[in-house]
Amino acid sequence: MHVALITDPATCSSKFSITSSTLSYTVDEPIHIKVNSTISDTKFIGIHLLAQDEKHLNVGSWKTTDELAESNICDGVAYYSEIGKTNIDAIWQASPRIVGNVRIKAIIIENEKTIYINCYDITLTPRVQNNSSFIDENDSTSNTPSTITSNTTTQPATTITTTSRSQNTTITASPTAEVAVNVTWTFTSGINVTNVLMTIKNLKPSQWAAIGLNINRSMGGTHVFMCKRYADDTIVINRYVNPNKHEEPEPAGSEDGGVFTPGKQEFNEGIVICRFSLSNFTSQISGQLQEVKPLSQSNKYYPIFAVGLLDEYHDPIRHAKDSRTTQSDFVQLNEKETILYKIPNVAVDLTFARAHGIIMIFTWILIVSTGVLISRYFKNAWLHTLICGKAAWFAAHRFLMSIATILTVLGFLFIFVFRQGLWIDLGLTRAFAHSITGVIMIGLAFFQPFIALFRCEPDSRYRFIFNFIHTFIGFSSLILSNATLFLATYFPIFKDNRGRIILIIWLGWIVFIFTIFQIIQSYYRKKNNESGYTNLNSSNTTIADLVENSMTPKTTSNRLNNEQETSFEEKLKNVLLAIHILVAAILSIMLTTLIL
Repeated sequence: MHVALITDPATCSSKFSITSSTLSYTVDEPIHIKVNSTISDTKFIGIHLLAQDEKHLNVGSWKTTDELAESNICDGVAYYSEIGKTNIDAIWQASPRIVGNVRIKAIIIENEKTIYINCYDITLTPRVQNNSSFIDENDSTSNTPSTITSNTTTQPATTITTTSRSQNTTITASPTAEVAVNVTWTFTSGINVTNVLMTIKNLKPSQWAAIGLNINRSMGGTHVFMCKRYADDTIVINRYVNPNKHEEPEPAGSEDGGVFTPGKQEFNEGIVICRFSLSNFTSQISGQLQEVKPLSQSNKYYPIFAVGLLDEYHDPIRHAKDSRTTQSDFVQLNEKETILYKIPNVAVDLTFARAHGIIMIFTWILIVSTGVLISRYFKNAWLHTLICGKAAWFAAHRFLMSIATILTVLGFLFIFVFRQGLWIDLGLTRAFAHSITGVIMIGLAFFQPFIALFRCEPDSRYRFIFNFIHTFIGFSSLILSNATLFLATYFPIFKDNRGRIILIIWLGWIVFIFTIFQIIQSYYRKKNNESGYTNLNSSNTTIADLVENSMTPKTTSNRLNNEQETSFEEKLKNVLLAIHILVAAILSIMLTTLIL
């Protein structure tokens, strides 16, 4: 996914604004800060409010009454949720040691693709003491809030509008603001080893770059892997844990989950390369409560990137605010991953992948399930209806399954083109499992029509062999298709878990509808004294089987003991089939909308 980081004030949007109850501050005075949407129905899914002094250090303390927001997360107020908001309120108080102007900054995440970093801020000046009283030199009235909106003109700085004047604010980037990191890792099943490669650009001497893994988005409780470049260009990789109270990072050991093994570190043509592996993960039993939960290869973590300076002892100094980010997508150490920080993510054209998904969803949820139901439960219900001289159930089943085979092969070609002919990497991953179940399902679906071409006549003594093979392959394909679709709902193209919820509903429905049809068919067979009948036994060939063969004589009605009962059975099955088609179509449409 390509994420637009809006950092240039000249390109910022005027969708949001930040206001404060005053433009000056004194120690321990609560100052109300509010961020609003300026356009109706425009919402944001995340925000980080922070206050920085002239040295770009976080200062003061924060409070908020918003139930979904957290106070003093990374020395600010943080909110992130799929539930969009149009405003957020917070209170900031200055601490005694603050000197000079304070910049209140709002980093706003409008959606998963747009983040505003240097667009919304406001500057507070310290109040001066005059005749034993504090005078606010900036406010003509202390009750009038100040407002900052995004500057949509060609002015190079953000404009602050107050009741008395406006001013321009310039932003100085930290020394680590240009550092970019590419982290990739692979997982080797069997020996359960994760091999990690960190490639870092623009990392200067006496700087560090790190990736952290945490079950939530905060820094506290994070497992940190830090790559350092010393002043003499020596490259070192260290492992730390960040305590829950967000104190200084501490060296980590095997008790923190897995054995950390540094690999070969390099500095080549300005590029820093750090390698390490994680292995021997075992369950940790500790006699005391651990502040940081041990790292696990099977858990899902948010990746957190941070970059900072090193002191003279090669210890890390706290990162600047423009050199840290938490990404929104989960990662796991037992899957192949590529994670980018400040590196443009090349947009991938998902057209063929989406076409593959849409075709497979409609084919195997709507078309195939309907074809199977007709073949299994409508031989007697559609007994007197012929299409082109063939039994209606047989003609409908043959048509639907032929279409399903063509669409399945077409869907395979789409994903083959998308993957450029490359197979999924071997490993215990959902993507690899999806590829295996999918290719088996496609193979069975492809050969099923050819098997049908060589079927025996309905009255042949060997017909039961074909019936058994045909039924076994058909139901195996249907079961594999549901497993394959369910695995696909974990792919990033689905974005969230709604796809899995829809698939669970579908699985419940398909079991329910087959059960209902089976109960109805068993009831009427028993009532009409059709005991011993089975679709797999040619010795009891039904009238519908005879109709399938255009060369057979006229059908008889020796099995239709009660015309009214048969008519009611047919109507009941037709209604249930219509309901099934409607449910399958709705669920298919709902699933496809999630990948568009």
